[in-house]
Amino acid sequence: MTGEWGIYIVLYFWLAAMGGGAFLIALGLRNERARRSGAFLAFIGIVIGALLLVVDLGQPARFWHLLAGFHPVSVMWLGSVVLALAGVSLFLLLILREWPDWLVWVTAILVLLVVGYTGVLLMATARPFWSASPLMPWIFLASAYTTGAALLVLLGNHEPQLRRVSLNFAVVEAVLVAAHLIWVYPQATAAIHAMLSGELAWAFWGFVILGIALPVIMELQRRAEALAAVLVLLGGFLLRYFIVYAGQVGVLRF
Repeated sequence: MTGEWGIYIVLYFWLAAMGGGAFLIALGLRNERARRSGAFLAFIGIVIGALLLVVDLGQPARFWHLLAGFHPVSVMWLGSVVLALAGVSLFLLLILREWPDWLVWVTAILVLLVVGYTGVLLMATARPFWSASPLMPWIFLASAYTTGAALLVLLGNHEPQLRRVSLNFAVVEAVLVAAHLIWVYPQATAAIHAMLSGELAWAFWGFVILGIALPVIMELQRRAEALAAVLVLLGGFLLRYFIVYAGQVGVLRF
């Protein structure tokens, strides 16, 4: 399977969302260990994600040219600048013993923008599956909170709030995805068919069953907390996989 945007973009979207979501959630826990863990996860996600973007470009110099220029009307340029600033602010938090309130707020806003930017970037294209509804950024934000909470749980944070956050946002995420598919169906029929019964069905139904249904059932029954968290993370990857590739159905070679 090939396309203009491939697996490196999927991995970037996934890593940035997990780390960013973990940081934003940890800020509300008032737990110093969790907060620093969240900052570290967000920083690692952004750094690895940036490296994946450079690899995807094929010509690393193009990435630096993009940062060095000034293109305020370019969604890609704005996203690159926000990504770089978020990485710097997270690094500052990691090396400081005490976190100034202003730096925490600035970093939180930048990380929130990084997480939501991926959906805005897709909407800025002319691909109907990505741009025909306004819900794409909200899907990515909801998924970031779902996967971020799951990642914190998997790393040993057992605050009850985390499981509730993961469950609640998983439901929100499922509703948003369903609404998006209904919204874009008239303009993106081929993409929807590829997801429901075609080449991307394995990723879409894997997301629905493994990433949403099973973790919600496990959470309601209070079973297999770690396994449920792993499934949520897998679901976050599958969500981004079918979204990225479904938007390119017309130009992909399967």
